[in-house]
Amino acid sequence: MSPSAITPETSPEHWIFAKKAAVQNRSHSSSASSVASIRLNDGNSIPQVALGVYKAPNGQETEDAIIAALDAGYRHIDSAARYANEEACGRAIRRWLEKTGARREDVFVCSKLWDTDHGYEATFRALCSSLDRFGLDYLDLYLIHSPAEDEQKRLQSWRALETAQEMGMVKSIGVSNFGAAHIENLLQNATVVPAVNQVEIHPFCQREALVELCNKNGIKIEAYSPLARGHKLEDPTINAIAEKYGKTPAQILLNWNASRGNVVLPKSLNASRIQSNLESFNFQLSAEDIRTINALGSENYVTGSMHKSDD
Repeated sequence: MSPSAITPETSPEHWIFAKKAAVQNRSHSSSASSVASIRLNDGNSIPQVALGVYKAPNGQETEDAIIAALDAGYRHIDSAARYANEEACGRAIRRWLEKTGARREDVFVCSKLWDTDHGYEATFRALCSSLDRFGLDYLDLYLIHSPAEDEQKRLQSWRALETAQEMGMVKSIGVSNFGAAHIENLLQNATVVPAVNQVEIHPFCQREALVELCNKNGIKIEAYSPLARGHKLEDPTINAIAEKYGKTPAQILLNWNASRGNVVLPKSLNASRIQSNLESFNFQLSAEDIRTINALGSENYVTGSMHKSDD
């Protein structure tokens, strides 16, 4: 359907509104969560630690990992259409809610718009498909997974996210893998400032200019690959600091990211590592140790060229 053919009865907004009731005035409070929350620029709160499920299978193993994470105290699950595991995530969340009697509002759920679904109408269809796969009435956070090269399509996708937020289909909206130029372009054209930018951040890929721009505009950084996919767990500086605190190198890397105010997204399907990752935030790195870790910084991406951008 071309934009000129859209009428109030045929618009994506009407279609989605008829398909799913808008859910209004939800909160993200939880009586059981042991994870700190951060206030976003739209007034919503986001748990500072999420279980990432990139490359997790769409089956029992992932369901069990998510339930183990929720039992341990996680309250934030980060998935994406591209991960092809939204069904498993939804099943696990619903199982856990039924088992514990917790409320839907107690679990913060994020998914992402994949690159092939950019455009105003396509974005609405993709969002509704994600909701169907999760089996949920709304998402807490929906992100543009990566910026389309076509600027107009990119802006159309963002306009669709703004409308979806107004309708209550999503509580917060944001972006992922946006470089500085993408952020600046969006700020010039958007009505709603993104709540988050999810990008690769760890001591070896600090992206200081991009982080500064996001902070200046109230855009919260979500750090994926905070463990550099394990490539830096043998780093002598990190290991020396870990020994000093009686912690693992992974716990030092996660603590460093959280100490900068970032939301961190460690991924694991192993129950013991899921628990260990959650125990990364019960201590405070000294200012001297933070400076030492900061000095490691370089643009050492581990996620490959597709997510690189000129900052």
